[in-house]
Amino acid sequence: MPLRLDQRQEVPSWLSAIIPDALPQTFPLREVLTRSLYYPSCGVDGRPVQFLGGFVHSFVYVDYGVGETGLDEALEILPFHGYRLSATKALTERDLAPDGWMPRMPERFRGAVQSLDRGFAAPPFGRWLIFDRQPAFGEDHGPGRFSLVYVGGDGVATYQALYLQQKVAPLVLAIIQPGHGFGLNYTNFEDPQGFLADTVLRMNGDRIPEYLVCGGAGSDYHEAFWPADYPELVEYFQFPSGNGIWRRSRSPQ
Repeated sequence: MPLRLDQRQEVPSWLSAIIPDALPQTFPLREVLTRSLYYPSCGVDGRPVQFLGGFVHSFVYVDYGVGETGLDEALEILPFHGYRLSATKALTERDLAPDGWMPRMPERFRGAVQSLDRGFAAPPFGRWLIFDRQPAFGEDHGPGRFSLVYVGGDGVATYQALYLQQKVAPLVLAIIQPGHGFGLNYTNFEDPQGFLADTVLRMNGDRIPEYLVCGGAGSDYHEAFWPADYPELVEYFQFPSGNGIWRRSRSPQ
C-alpha cells in the first residue's frame, strides 16, 4: 500500500494552527516528535519529504557535517520544489532537551565513539523551519504544510536526547547512504548490531519506529538493513526495485 498517497494524513492541528509571523515562544517538542520521520546523516537530501510528505508532516534531520551555512546555501540553491519557507527559528539545547540529557553509551561502542575525528564536524546548531505549499501546486504535489527541524549533531546522540528523553519514537526512521567508512561516520547505521540500532531498538522499551526507510543514491538498495526487526516490505520509492520502506508489524496505525 503506497504510503505517500493511500495513507496520506491531514496536516496535524498543532502545525496548521501555527502563524508564520508569530512562531510559538515555547518550542512544541512533543508535537514535533510525534509521528515524525527521523533522518540521521541526512546531508541535504529532500527525498523523504518528496516521497513521504503527507504521510509524515514533521521531519527531523540530523547531520554534524553540513553546518548552518551549508543548510542556508542548500535552501537557497535547491529549495523544496513547490514550497516556500514561511518561518524559521533558531533552537537551543534547552528547546530540544528541556529536562537535560545523560548520554547512554554501552561499553562495546565506546571505542568507536572515542575514535571519531571531530575536526571535520561543523559547529552544532538547531533550526526549526516551516514550509508552505505554493498556490500553483495542488494536493497531488504534497501536503499543504510541513515542519522540518535540522540539528547539527550526531545521529545517535540526538536520537537519545530527543526520543529517549521524551519516551516517544518517530513513526519512520530513514537510513539513506549514511556514510560510514570513507563517509566519515564513526558507526555503521546499517548494522543491526550497531550503536544506532541498539539505541533505537533496545533502549526505549517498546517505543520503536513503525517504519524503516533504507536507501542510497543508486537502485541496489532492495533489502531492509535490519531485516529481523523490519521484515515486511511496504513499497519501493524512486526506483522500481531499489530504495524501500519496510514495516515492523501489521498493526493498524
